Amino acid sequence: MQVISLPDVGKFDDPWRANVSRLIDAVATPKFESELFSISRAAINCEHITAFAVGENRAPRVLIAANAGTKMVARPLADKYMAQYWNLDPISRTEEPREGARVALRIVPEQDINDELYRNDCYTNLRIADRFSILQRHGSDVYRLSFYSGAGFGRFAECDVVRMANSGDLLMSLLIKNDAANAVKSEAWTNEALMARLRMVAPGIPTREAEVCTSIMLGMTSEAIGLKLGISVNTVLTYRKRAYGRLHISCQNELMRLILS
Repeated sequence: MQVISLPDVGKFDDPWRANVSRLIDAVATPKFESELFSISRAAINCEHITAFAVGENRAPRVLIAANAGTKMVARPLADKYMAQYWNLDPISRTEEPREGARVALRIVPEQDINDELYRNDCYTNLRIADRFSILQRHGSDVYRLSFYSGAGFGRFAECDVVRMANSGDLLMSLLIKNDAANAVKSEAWTNEALMARLRMVAPGIPTREAEVCTSIMLGMTSEAIGLKLGISVNTVLTYRKRAYGRLHISCQNELMRLILS
């Protein structure tokens, strides 16, 4: 594993700063993940990006998980990584940065990941050849933003490493602000508040459909919603389909945008 000293990185062209207005506009909106991935992919040909936050006495949280292609594998893989592989990651065994400091680490899976199952699930099967991670402590949380290069492009070029390292201050600042804004939003939007906004958008929506929608916006899975409402998962999915059709949307992000805009 290569440890990169960020203060020693030379100045280089910065594609993230060139698109900073797009990133700032996307903070605290459902677009932040897709905008960050789109700009990053154009800048360094990355195949995946992930971001996590972990605090004292608190389990890691997935903040961002996006990948190229039509099959969305990054989010379920991020969940599996947290559950099974977090402690096997060489980065998890490094000394955490002090408050405000940033650390950059580069991992080449075939050299640095000893556990075969972890390496196969998270790297080999996805044809990931290289990974560059930026870590920063903010308060009691350590934030981790990672970029992954696919085998089709090979390992990150040194100019790409310089770009990522040189942009670390901007990227981590935006990531932390986005997480903080979402935390405030989740605290402010109670089930009752979301239900009221939904009724404003769709006054005639049936109660069960409305209950499913508000539960989705609170981050509950279909299984959890079924237990909460005392109905089967298939019934939850039926209500969700009917509600999405009524609202002329097709996904959770569109639901959040409709209700919170």
